[in-house]
Amino acid sequence: MVLPEMSYNAPFLSHGLLSVAALHKAHLLPARRDKYLDLAAYHQTRGMEGFRSGFSSIDEKNWHPAFCFSSTIVIYAFSQAGRTTDSMADILQIFVLIRGIRSSLLGAGRNLTQTPFSAWANGIWIVGENDEASYDFDPPLDHSALPLDTFQALRRLFAFYRTNLSDCSREDYEFATLQLRKSAILMAHAGSQAEIGMVMFFPYVISASVMSDIQAKDPCALVLLSYFSVLLSLVENQFWYVQGWSKRLIEAIDLQLNGDTKFSKVARWPKTIITRHSKN
Repeated sequence: MVLPEMSYNAPFLSHGLLSVAALHKAHLLPARRDKYLDLAAYHQTRGMEGFRSGFSSIDEKNWHPAFCFSSTIVIYAFSQAGRTTDSMADILQIFVLIRGIRSSLLGAGRNLTQTPFSAWANGIWIVGENDEASYDFDPPLDHSALPLDTFQALRRLFAFYRTNLSDCSREDYEFATLQLRKSAILMAHAGSQAEIGMVMFFPYVISASVMSDIQAKDPCALVLLSYFSVLLSLVENQFWYVQGWSKRLIEAIDLQLNGDTKFSKVARWPKTIITRHSKN
């Protein structure tokens, strides 16, 4: 009830919520998809107009509705309405968007734990975000959708970067791989109740250098994205707006790697997992 109540005093947020509702209807009713996608685009445009005209700056008084509206923008970007034929450009746009939300709205010491949105944060960090000791050991995967060899695969990825990258970029990729491991651990503990935020914190913790490599379609970044795609695939059934994304990404990555033996070999595990997942 928090978002609808907040939207009473923020018309742009009402448009954002109506846009998401229309997107969901488009997902549920394929025969009327075009009608609802048009409606979603209309409300998204109206919401953006209101947001831009009403927010010259973000402060302590207005960041709550701004955060809520920004979340609807992310959903729109993931949805069919926000997709283009270029999957790599699309995922880069989403990563940039999430990083922007994080820096502009959740900066300056702001956090969700003392707000009406605390459930969003608490639902993700079922293991303490900064409790590094809790991420040292592989949790059991008995009640998780994660492939049983997930942690072995991530260790192989870590070793690949350690062996093949120069000092200037190795640390960034090793850190990014550890963040994928953290995501997998959170999902393992969550079992069948994994939250999308357990995957989507990844874009805002990777370095600017890795982001630049994603934009440049550097093979090292593409391999990293392929492993990210596996984790994303595991929440697609619960979160309708990301359905099909992992398959889109892995196909685009495979095309970009273009049979490069070294990189295609290390990306084989994600490709196998997602191909199997998309057939189920």
